[in-house]
Amino acid sequence: MATVATLFLALFLFPDVMPSTADPAWSLTVAGSAASPYTLKILTWVASFMTPVVLAYQAWTYWVFRRRVGAP
Repeated sequence: MATVATLFLALFLFPDVMPSTADPAWSLTVAGSAASPYTLKILTWVASFMTPVVLAYQAWTYWVFRRRVGAP
């Protein structure tokens, strides 16, 4: 538990998501790895459409296979 907390604090205090061992200037930072606002807007619309589709598909497969799984 202490190891996880230490790693979390180390990444929280420094903005490096993936520190470089060759050159600190090549490290991947939080700001450098973030998506643009336009991309996040598109992903929000796609997720808001696809989440109900996935849930409906899971409900349909549960309904179709509800009696086929089990001991005789």
